[in-house]
Amino acid sequence: MGKDLFQDHEKRKFDRDQLLYYVRVNYHKTNILAGYLADISTEGLMLFSKDSVKKDVLGSFQINLDEEFGMDEKLVFEARCVWCRPDANPEYFITGFEFSGLDQAGIDTVKYLIQKYGFAQ
Repeated sequence: MGKDLFQDHEKRKFDRDQLLYYVRVNYHKTNILAGYLADISTEGLMLFSKDSVKKDVLGSFQINLDEEFGMDEKLVFEARCVWCRPDANPEYFITGFEFSGLDQAGIDTVKYLIQKYGFAQ
């Protein structure tokens, strides 16, 4: 486990910031839980979830910022699965997503969330 995990981090094209606590990420159309946000950057994010996701699958997601951060809005975005593998806990998967067409308002929201609630690695 250890060597592969570190190799994935070395292969990243960009740095991500880890949030100090897990944030719910829902499927946009149904508002059903997709997973919990583990880390994030302006280019992508990583989710912990009960479901595996096939590589290259595009999904539509939302983070209810009012519930999670007291902001009166939702961050709605599309993201493509870049990788997925079992977590150390065999009941869960960790999945890396790359944002697909995140607009400037979305990028600004992600930057704000990282600045206010996250920390640099």
